[in-house]
Amino acid sequence: MISLVFLQSASKQDSLCKILRKLNLFSHVYGAESVGHCLALAEKYPQSIGFYSASKSCRNIASKYWLAVGDKDEEALLAFSHNASGFIKTPFEEDQLIEAIGYVKNKFGYFERDVQFNAMLQGLCKQYGVSKPALLATLRNQLSKSSRPNVVGVRTDNGWCCLNPIDIKWIEAAGDYMCVQTLSESYVVRTTMCELIKRLGEHHFKRCSRSVAVNAKYVAHVEQRLSQQRVVMQGGEIFKVTHKYYYQFWQAEGH
Repeated sequence: MISLVFLQSASKQDSLCKILRKLNLFSHVYGAESVGHCLALAEKYPQSIGFYSASKSCRNIASKYWLAVGDKDEEALLAFSHNASGFIKTPFEEDQLIEAIGYVKNKFGYFERDVQFNAMLQGLCKQYGVSKPALLATLRNQLSKSSRPNVVGVRTDNGWCCLNPIDIKWIEAAGDYMCVQTLSESYVVRTTMCELIKRLGEHHFKRCSRSVAVNAKYVAHVEQRLSQQRVVMQGGEIFKVTHKYYYQFWQAEGH
């Protein structure tokens, strides 16, 4: 993936370009010399990620996926009103950049997945001579006949996606949202823990607390530290287990 950088401050632009090259997250990092140059680069590389100043002119040069750069938190409001995918506050910090870039790359991945899915639908509709609604209705009907479907469709903060329950490592509540960690990435789903586990299949998951449920497939072991029971995942992640859920789900594992 390619990044385009155009900031009002030439020194900040040079600094950001150097950091981006150092992080090695992009195949190319281009620093634009003017608005016209930036527009030309954005047209040449429409799927690039842009880093632009959070100013009123940003909407005129913004790429489809772009991050606003500014000095004040108030500038973030302006940037998001112009469809920025994130806000980077100076001075630049590598951790902040990595997190923001990762989020935008995930958005790009969702978009690519939707494009591929729609292309597949169009191909199947053409092949079988049916309309898109008819094809989707047939697929939903086939899915409903399966007693244990392999995938479950959920609506995330970035659109619809299909999750395979056996690929989910754990689910963690964050307010009214559930953070679903799979083998490859994280999803944010607005639902309750009970409803989500019910949809995914209760046989896949064990509760650690009201806010955490893990897939037993990815549990390394259960341990006790002082008076606290803990579940240790294969990746090293640790979740505390409350007494209620320990006796309900984990007591046999601890002996």
